[in-house]
Amino acid sequence: MKLPELKFNKPITGIVPEDKDLIAQPSHTLRWMLQQMLLIRAFEEKLLKLKEQNLINGPVHTSVGQEAVAVGAATAIIATDKITGTHRAHHQYLAKAINFYAGNDYDPLLSGISKEMHTEILILLQEIMGLAGGCCGGRGGSMHLYNEKLGVLGTNAIVGGGVPIAAGAAWAETFNGSKAVMLCFFGDGALYQGTIHESANLAAIWNTRIVYVIENNQYAVGTRRHDACSASRLCQVSVAYDMPGFQADGMDPLAVKMALEHILRDDNSLPCFLELDTYRHYHHAGGIPGSAFKYRDKSEEAAWRQRDPIETFRQRLQQAGILSDEDFSTLTHHANTTIEAIAAQCVSEIDGDGNLPAKRFAPVSSLSKGLRDNDVAALGNFTEQERMHCPRAIKYSNAIAETTGRWLEMDPTVVVLGEEVANLGGGAYGATKGLAKRYPDRVLNTPITEAGFCGLACGAAMNGMHPVVELMFSSFGLVAADQLFNQIGQLAHIYGGNVSIPLVVRTRMAAGLGYGAQHSMDPVALFALFSGWRIFVPTTPFDYIGMFNAAMKLKSPTLIVEHHGFYADTGPVPEGPPDHLIEPGRAKVLRSGKDVTVVTYGWMSRVGQEAAIRLEIEGITAEVIDLRTVDDAGLDVATIGASLEKTGILVVLEQAPSANSIGGKIISRCEKDYFDYFDGPPATLNAWEFPLPVSSLLEKACLPTVDDAVGLIRKAAKREI
Repeated sequence: MKLPELKFNKPITGIVPEDKDLIAQPSHTLRWMLQQMLLIRAFEEKLLKLKEQNLINGPVHTSVGQEAVAVGAATAIIATDKITGTHRAHHQYLAKAINFYAGNDYDPLLSGISKEMHTEILILLQEIMGLAGGCCGGRGGSMHLYNEKLGVLGTNAIVGGGVPIAAGAAWAETFNGSKAVMLCFFGDGALYQGTIHESANLAAIWNTRIVYVIENNQYAVGTRRHDACSASRLCQVSVAYDMPGFQADGMDPLAVKMALEHILRDDNSLPCFLELDTYRHYHHAGGIPGSAFKYRDKSEEAAWRQRDPIETFRQRLQQAGILSDEDFSTLTHHANTTIEAIAAQCVSEIDGDGNLPAKRFAPVSSLSKGLRDNDVAALGNFTEQERMHCPRAIKYSNAIAETTGRWLEMDPTVVVLGEEVANLGGGAYGATKGLAKRYPDRVLNTPITEAGFCGLACGAAMNGMHPVVELMFSSFGLVAADQLFNQIGQLAHIYGGNVSIPLVVRTRMAAGLGYGAQHSMDPVALFALFSGWRIFVPTTPFDYIGMFNAAMKLKSPTLIVEHHGFYADTGPVPEGPPDHLIEPGRAKVLRSGKDVTVVTYGWMSRVGQEAAIRLEIEGITAEVIDLRTVDDAGLDVATIGASLEKTGILVVLEQAPSANSIGGKIISRCEKDYFDYFDGPPATLNAWEFPLPVSSLLEKACLPTVDDAVGLIRKAAKREI
């Protein structure tokens, strides 16, 4: 047996500055780095005092002790480069903001803190205090910061949650030919999240200009790094993705700056991991040392305090003759007076009870901004099949491919992402037929990493792209739940409506086809729990084209649910380009009736129509309504109400089990708005409360049938429920 040693293509490199490297730096640059650290320290210490005064709502995760990481990084990059961060990111935001206004020759001893820098620090403090003048209008607070102008493309409160988004934003830059670099900051505690690895793999295979900066402050809350990771160095993770790995002292701003400059000199170093060893002086949040919670001791904290980045850097500059005591006093004065003046601006109207007036906060009426597109009428001219000449018959799956191809043709920012979308002659079920051949650089297969590619699509959408994401089966969305719900569905609102997420997710419903429980989830009720999503369920080729076009014109995320049973169906569509629009939130009356209102969506629209046809023989007429839009905000309650005024009774048909249904919500809304129209109790028909078996006999038993619908509608019409 042979045991050859396996060689890896990319090295792991430590970067250690020498004494001569300090002397080689321009003196004003070194002083500017010290000035930045002093500003950040003063800012963070002031935050802790404001928190003690109950002027900050929510946690405050300070970076006291970690200033060198942010300062070294921000000094190494240029204004057009971008950063993302975590819940502990004030220092990174601040360093990026003030460097945005500092030229290469900026000397704080000569120029002090500029008016523009003062303004940006004020904006940050207002955000952390939840005030209207903050970068996100006070919605994001301490943990969720966004400022497109400065290149801060979002900080994130979910550990590891923002990492795929950073990869997507960086990939969008690369896709558009930009040389901008993304610095994606996260802590040692995030490294074990799957999203880190899914993101890194995508960044590597798609050659993305991103640096994964591991801010290793030794603890994830109270769990020490050596108890949570078996690797001797965190940057060893780079080897798994054929990336170079780098390590430097995160307590030394010059080491951080030189490490990034070394990386950015050579495109072959990107993407990569950079591990920076640092230490937070306080506990996870607040101003109490970690030793008070017994997960670390005072001697450890004292040892790291001896390496405090401000004090050690000051000593080095003084020893090198670059900084005098008077210079240090001047820089300290700049920092303290700037932060005190900014804090005074924020608390200038505080009352005797220690409260700020309501006018300093965003009005409650502003809450709707950024959640979704509210002006649907602005999308264009809406139509319905009955109002158009539709001589051409087309398969449902081909309608998906045609309208997707039309958008790829019209809009160069549109990309299609998903598993196998460029393979198998059009993906797993023909919905991207012919598109990969026409647009090989924009119809892209992804690895089997739903969280990774959904998060990447989110970041790309936030940075100018318009992704269409295919989730091969709706159940797979659970793998990407954080990205779909915490991120895609909420970030535009969290960031104050200052960013849009124009993104469409298509997914397949496969109930009744023998795929089993883990491929057959109806996703409607799950997505409807999260208010940022619009949810469309088209059932015909005409409706699919019209609703897909509407989704693509929206600037907020939309889920399109496709039942596999429709793929082979054909239906009429107009001649010419597939450009017609259907109005979001507009239900369709499939059959008129006067005895019972039947509300459906998806596959059950067919079941409801067949049931209505059978009952007509008995003299019972059912009005069948296909909702088409099924999110709470888009539910067409008015059409249901108009029908109830005629019929007086409501039946909701769903293929989902009642535990995963929206029928109860529909009934509740209708009872509230149209109580006087009811002359009998409403009823719902759902699948049985079992995970769907593969057995054809058992699966059929679980799912509602036309016979079931006929029986329930008959009882409702006769008021026998």
